[in-house]
Amino acid sequence: MSHLNRTPLGPSTTVGKWYIDINVGTHAAADWKAINGVTEINPKHEPTLQDDSDSDSGGYRSSTVTALAWSVDLKIARKPTAADLTVYDTGQEALRAKAALIGISNRTEIRYYEVTPSGPVAEAYMGYVAVSYSESGGALDALDEVALTLTGQGDRAEITHPDYAAAVPVIYSATPSTGLPAAGGTLIKILGKNFFLSGVDDVVATTGVKAEAHNFGGWITDSDSVIFAITPAETAGSSTLTVTNSTGVSTVTIELTYV
Repeated sequence: MSHLNRTPLGPSTTVGKWYIDINVGTHAAADWKAINGVTEINPKHEPTLQDDSDSDSGGYRSSTVTALAWSVDLKIARKPTAADLTVYDTGQEALRAKAALIGISNRTEIRYYEVTPSGPVAEAYMGYVAVSYSESGGALDALDEVALTLTGQGDRAEITHPDYAAAVPVIYSATPSTGLPAAGGTLIKILGKNFFLSGVDDVVATTGVKAEAHNFGGWITDSDSVIFAITPAETAGSSTLTVTNSTGVSTVTIELTYV
């Protein structure tokens, strides 16, 4: 019996991994505001199936996906901000204002994405929605909650995860960083973040890893946070290590010492 490609999984993620934002600016000049106080969230992506059975299907029915629909159902707790108890959450208020409008004025842009500390950040989506807003009501001692349905208008696009958007590399350490032979050829391990953005090797090939003006050889990104690289020949003394991706050059640098 074959057990190929059987890999044990780790702990489960929870529905609480989803964060959701509303754009209170324009599509070209976005101004994203978090929707805080979410107590329930239910993202949906549902197909429309049409029966396309024919006489060649051997008596089995067949279906084809002919359309897709998406939406996000939310419940939010109506709480004031901690900083000012007379003010509601900015994202919640933006949704409430949109729900009071009709037609094109009701249309708004949202994004939602998974955020689990030290966990996967594979899914991130953006699109336009129609906003429905309904107070839950209840007894005098019930908590004030609101139910919202954000119904997709057109495409739900996959986007670069917001945590990885427009982020320059950050270097934490390089090992070894001292006593490096001036002739070069030493393999070093660089730790940091923003090396491997949203599943794509984003370190720029021509200028990605440098000591002063000299490019490292044979470097690879092992993950968002690890680079292995071979030192170039360098004059004895100190040299500044930098990493460059498509957004820019690391602002935090490490000093290497050559002998």
